[in-house]
Amino acid sequence: MPKPVTKKNDAAEKPSEKLICDRCGVEMEMIEVAFDYLSRGFRHKVPRCPVCGQVSLPEELVTGKMADVESMIEDK
Repeated sequence: MPKPVTKKNDAAEKPSEKLICDRCGVEMEMIEVAFDYLSRGFRHKVPRCPVCGQVSLPEELVTGKMADVESMIEDK
């Protein structure tokens, strides 16, 4: 009887990408931030500098959640 084959999880082996703040030079942390976009408010965890508060908006947030807000506004 053959032994089960365990597949390696490539994502688990890759080091996570660290974002460094351009202004402060410190590593950004995942922090929940309140957004007000086109008069709609929502909260989302994004990389944010713990020193100056600068945020990095991931592509999936911009093309997902924010695009949904734009669609809601346009439909009205």
